[in-house]
Amino acid sequence: MPMIKVICGKKGVGKTRVLVDSSNSLVEICSGVVVFIDGNSRSKLMYELNYKIRFINISEFPLEINSPCVFLGFLCGILSANYDVNGIFIDDITSIIGDDVDELKKLFGGLKEISDKYNINFNISMEGDPNSMPEFIKEYF
Repeated sequence: MPMIKVICGKKGVGKTRVLVDSSNSLVEICSGVVVFIDGNSRSKLMYELNYKIRFINISEFPLEINSPCVFLGFLCGILSANYDVNGIFIDDITSIIGDDVDELKKLFGGLKEISDKYNINFNISMEGDPNSMPEFIKEYF
């Protein structure tokens, strides 16, 4: 069953480490593709990830991927090129599309549709106080 899982917390609590460890574990047991998306241009995460994981540094693309619509289109492009994606890990989603609640609601609605239709698991980290997150995000904790 497809799912969306959000790891939320303040800076420095280990959200990225959880994503890296989870993606490395998944790639060892699945037969499909695991994708790890990062928005930090200075990231050295690719060296911590299993070589089988498709690492995407979103800041290397020439277009501005800063809205739910553009980001969801980017994800659909990944899925259309790789029919066997099992999991997508997204580190610090708010650094990619911002922290506007209405925009995040659109994003999570789209992620749910993609997850359900294509049987994709999403694991997402985001910075913030888990207690102050909107209900549509809390349901994925």
